[in-house]
Amino acid sequence: MKWPVAILAFSALVLTGCSAAQDDQSVEVSVPTLSESASPAPTKEMQTLATPLELWQQALDKTAQANTTTIEIQLITNVEGFERIIAGVGYVDMAQEFGDITWTDDLGTTREVITANGHFLELDGTWLELAGDSTLPTTVAFNPFAGLADATNVVEVGTEDVEGVPTIRLDADLSPSDGTLIMGFSKEELTVFNETADASLIATMWVDGDGHIVRIVREYAASSIDGDPINATNLYLLSDVGETRPIEIPETADAIPAPV
Repeated sequence: MKWPVAILAFSALVLTGCSAAQDDQSVEVSVPTLSESASPAPTKEMQTLATPLELWQQALDKTAQANTTTIEIQLITNVEGFERIIAGVGYVDMAQEFGDITWTDDLGTTREVITANGHFLELDGTWLELAGDSTLPTTVAFNPFAGLADATNVVEVGTEDVEGVPTIRLDADLSPSDGTLIMGFSKEELTVFNETADASLIATMWVDGDGHIVRIVREYAASSIDGDPINATNLYLLSDVGETRPIEIPETADAIPAPV
């Protein structure tokens, strides 16, 4: 089968993570605004004597127990001066790490679906099925809370507005060793990491008056074998927490094996 040029180009980016743009050529992706509330007015639920760590864990547990969420994501990596940005919007079943997310970058748009029936990509109307043990850099988005349960040094920063919603902001440290697993690096990018160098991974969580997480940001910093900087940022916006919707998938017979 002869693949259209657009499919091969985008497949090369997502399936191998080999494409990257120089900093001055990266696509512009809008980041949801966040502003400090001029006169913070926390709800009764937000006025608590819990410690910052307890607030963190309570929000994580309550949101995870809701199982489902609508999600907006940005995955940004910068390895030795090469920046890759991909933005996604969709729906995730957090309990099973299933979902349906549409991804967009400077090469085009694709759709990634994970269910009990398999892991699928839709490119220009063609469905591809990945092997059972295959993962993509974007697959991390189906587990938006990865690494958050092991947070340390949690600090309550104050009250801020996220998309017009009053929230409590919490900052924390995560295990740096998780950075290569949850930040959306491609296999090719990981080959240049200096595994013995110091790395850092920090996270910020915004919790609304219902005790649900509405925004998560992770920031990772490390260095390459040549001593060049490696950075990554993940941004997640969660909404409609707990509202379920069906995930439409192709019949397995209609999906062809993804190229390797």
